[in-house]
Amino acid sequence: MGLEDSCVHCGFCLESCPTYVVTRSEIHSPRGRIASVKLGISSVGIETCMFCRRCEAACPSGVEYGRLIHLRREEQPLRKAMNLLMERPKLAYRLLKASSGLNSSLIKRIRDFIPSVDSPLDYREDNPNVLLFPGCLMALSFRKTVENALRFIKSKGYKVEIVNGCCGLSHYSEGEKKRSEELIGNLKEKFKGRRVVSLSSNCSAHMREMGLQVEDFSEFALAHVNGGVNMTVTIHDPCHANLIGLTKVTRDVMRKLGIKVVEMDEPSFECGAGGGYFLYHPEISDEVMKIKAEKVKKSGVNLVLSTNPACSLALAFKGLKPVHLADILGESA
Repeated sequence: MGLEDSCVHCGFCLESCPTYVVTRSEIHSPRGRIASVKLGISSVGIETCMFCRRCEAACPSGVEYGRLIHLRREEQPLRKAMNLLMERPKLAYRLLKASSGLNSSLIKRIRDFIPSVDSPLDYREDNPNVLLFPGCLMALSFRKTVENALRFIKSKGYKVEIVNGCCGLSHYSEGEKKRSEELIGNLKEKFKGRRVVSLSSNCSAHMREMGLQVEDFSEFALAHVNGGVNMTVTIHDPCHANLIGLTKVTRDVMRKLGIKVVEMDEPSFECGAGGGYFLYHPEISDEVMKIKAEKVKKSGVNLVLSTNPACSLALAFKGLKPVHLADILGESA
């Protein structure tokens, strides 16, 4: 029995799916994609999935949709090259800086979406008792957030080593079966017996689902914060983090800090970035981003707490102001 055989075609997944919401096409819905797998036919819908897995939360039959897409998708040269580059954040930084004079549509899209990059932060104290794992995109695009996380963790008396690299979530979502397993295996060896704090919440979720023992920054923060922050935010729930309950921890931290939260409509609605999806399906990505931006604006709050870098970039791309929990805590540490 295949993973697709659990689907009863009830349609509960449809409105949870961002690509169906913007296209109103069954081809671009979880149900339509599963139907193509059952029928053994090729479908563009397999490639237009954003891999947010919101359909899994909506599904009454427990279809492992993310795993189904992982197994169904095949490696593609351009995506494989981009993922290989992101495995090496320092190399990615050098190449992105060097490409500033190029005028290809892909480079322009990257430049528009990621307007600035920084050299990943290297840091290691003697005998560190915490490994801080920023994740590849966080290391490149949000060095200040990494610095704030480091400052906050150190302020609690810990010695820290920063481990820059990639968790393999993009590889997994795009069908790079062997390489995604290799990356998790490498991290498992690196993390073995160590306390690991992960700064990108979707990376935290993926690593946990792959069997690694990691602590999301929100979980670390919850044990080390108290009240006194006068601020109002709305919260975006990154998709994979939401699936394993990390977004509930984020709200617990907000309550403990005394931060006022104004909830937006559907906080877990996809941000539109979809990892590298914004590069390969820009039309659908932009439409999803528009819907997300409207949901934020209707909350009346422009400051959006976002604990995942791709989400933060998507929010900023639409003129909103994302802030990471580490920025709130690190500034005052």
